[in-house]
Amino acid sequence: MSEVILIKHHLMRELRKVVKQKVNRFSKGDKIAIKLHMGEYGNLSYIRPPLVELIVDELKKIGVEPFLFDTPTLYSGERDTTEKYSLTARKNGFSKDTMGCPVVTSDVPIEMKSKFFKTIELAKEMYEADGVIVLSHFKGHELVNFGGAIKNIGMGGVTKKGKKNLHIDTRPVIGDKCTGCGRCVEVCPENAVSLKNGKVHIDFDSCFGCGTCVDFCPVNNLTNKTTDLSSGLAEVCSLYLKKYGKKTLFINVLTDITSRCDCYPIGNADVSHIVPPDLGITVSDDLVAIDKCSLDLVEKATKNKFGKIFKSDPLKQIKDAKKFNLGSEDYEIREV
Repeated sequence: MSEVILIKHHLMRELRKVVKQKVNRFSKGDKIAIKLHMGEYGNLSYIRPPLVELIVDELKKIGVEPFLFDTPTLYSGERDTTEKYSLTARKNGFSKDTMGCPVVTSDVPIEMKSKFFKTIELAKEMYEADGVIVLSHFKGHELVNFGGAIKNIGMGGVTKKGKKNLHIDTRPVIGDKCTGCGRCVEVCPENAVSLKNGKVHIDFDSCFGCGTCVDFCPVNNLTNKTTDLSSGLAEVCSLYLKKYGKKTLFINVLTDITSRCDCYPIGNADVSHIVPPDLGITVSDDLVAIDKCSLDLVEKATKNKFGKIFKSDPLKQIKDAKKFNLGSEDYEIREV
């Protein structure tokens, strides 16, 4: 059973204590990536810079060389190039001056063999680091129900081409057994599925390959072209964690929890919709346990609101990560 530390009060003070205890897994001179989402421009729910700087400070005290890291987005916006992302990060408070370490946004690839996609491009700077702290803002996500540590690595740890694999090459294939029941229409989070002449039709310009329609089709008329998004995220995580070994630490921030990703600007009604009250910060050595625990805390606080907002299985990411032996969903909470 894995331990998950829950910090409920005095978040900055107690997180510093926990991080100070945990960073001894890293060695002097190690280059350690702090993988985080630095927020779309206009979003106000991303992780606050002082919390990140605290972690940087504790790493530097033991002679580690930390750097903040993320990759540009596949969709058009203020983070779709490394230059635009760097500017957005600076506007959101993340710079070398404020963080005390390099802030790296990069699309430089390192090609890896993949079970699902033949090859997939990981982010070179992150993969070549000696270890990683995965710092995630826990929130809802329309494609995979929630975004936590698994999605932070799985989507944020690949290049734009890798994101194409995960979002486009996972789109479903339509068979010839459709009965016109409309279940796929009901569950599609992007409204990309409709019925035409009593048969399923998919607008592939709007489809992001989440696989929800495949999961819910009662006659198995829809199948995965390669795999679904959740399985793809799990495989990317496995490629990183196999390389890092024990030099990993996972931190989920359960404050300003929204029903959508930090990729949305604050003007979007979904992003300004806070789901539960602030719940604190979770810390663990176990990727699966921290996301399972974080999800359980949110669902308990909201009476399963994520499960009601989204049609996808909230445990799918957990199940797929377990298939790659990335951790255990059995955990015990230690409050500090």
